[in-house]
Amino acid sequence: MTAREIPGWVAAGDLVYRTPPEVRFARASGVRLYDEEGREYIDAEAANGALALGYDPGILREACERAMDLPALPSFCESGLRLRVLERLADRFSRAVGVPGRVAVELGGAQGIEMAMRVVAANRGGGTVLTFQGGYHGRSPFTAHLSASSRYRAAQPWPGPDVVRLPYPDCATCAHRPSSGGCNPACAAAVERLGVEDPFGVPPTGVAALVVEPLLNVGGFVLPDTGHLRRVVDHVRSLGGLIVVDEIFTGLHRLGPEWGFQLHGIEPDIVVAGKALTNGLTAFSCVWAREPLAAPEVFPPGSHSSTFAGNPFALAAVDTVLDRWDGPDTPARTVPALAARLEDVLSALVKRHLVRAVRVVGGVAVVELEGPYASRLRAIAARPRAGRPGLLLASTGMAPSAVALHPPLITPGEDVSLVAELLEQAIGELENGI
Repeated sequence: MTAREIPGWVAAGDLVYRTPPEVRFARASGVRLYDEEGREYIDAEAANGALALGYDPGILREACERAMDLPALPSFCESGLRLRVLERLADRFSRAVGVPGRVAVELGGAQGIEMAMRVVAANRGGGTVLTFQGGYHGRSPFTAHLSASSRYRAAQPWPGPDVVRLPYPDCATCAHRPSSGGCNPACAAAVERLGVEDPFGVPPTGVAALVVEPLLNVGGFVLPDTGHLRRVVDHVRSLGGLIVVDEIFTGLHRLGPEWGFQLHGIEPDIVVAGKALTNGLTAFSCVWAREPLAAPEVFPPGSHSSTFAGNPFALAAVDTVLDRWDGPDTPARTVPALAARLEDVLSALVKRHLVRAVRVVGGVAVVELEGPYASRLRAIAARPRAGRPGLLLASTGMAPSAVALHPPLITPGEDVSLVAELLEQAIGELENGI
């Protein structure tokens, strides 16, 4: 189908049709996709980072085998598989944070954020929720109000919770940054007036929680200044608020460490994870809360419910994926090499007159353009030509001047080089068109 054709039976509000696709994919292997015509594409987007282990049919086979004897489970029933997976997840989070905690499971990322906020409400009651400008935490009727874009809230049926958006934490482009670089302490000082002069309109109910991404994904792939973030976290704690870290995109070594909050040295109260936990095989998210935030006395049975919370296949997929991360050949070891390779091969792009800067954080690389050309560049790069594969990149409507690469973390060095070559060719074609 052509770029402008959308099937008459498909609701075009689906993100798939943000830019109507020109191809239909039929198979995949490693870091490559193939369409129905047999044309090849290198995937540097990895289902928004979910496919950390690439297209590995072995994970699917193993997960199916583990769930074969119990392919489905009635609602409100327990299984040994579920208990084992939750124990493994709880152990990972508790070791990373340094305190014990409990884990609950949900379906997608937005549902995980909603459950995290139920835990907040159970422990703090009402109160304002703080987020950052540029943040993204979902598009459900509740989570859309935590996300930055007003487009997400335009079609929502209710006004939502009390939310205060703190200044955009992009110290690299902030007009108030010191000439010497780094973060302006005055920005944190403004936040510290919360609860004193209420310059942001925080009501008397106080601050219930701060919800933060270790790296703003939809907001432009921005890494907050660590010092600034820690000062904000400390102040929110002084006001009695809980720290909720959204690791849905950043979890499982996407930024280098196992969890993105480790990059900043902060200790969350609640963590939400998803995406890479099943390597993109199925919907799954989990919420970890330090003791006693999710203890039965505080968060009793019936506080949340999901028909598929005990789905054996989803749990088997998580179990299989965690085996990969815990094995002797854990992909965690490849992330530093991937980051170094991305830095090396993409640094030359700053010589192009349409490229303002290149930034790399672990398995995420961002190419900042000199104008709002990201969607055009994505379309150009995705077209295979003359025996060359297409290249799948990421971009967001909130950051029209940035394209991102967050490929599978197992991407070999030679494919990273090919990605850089294809990207430079696409930028050259874009420059010629402009």
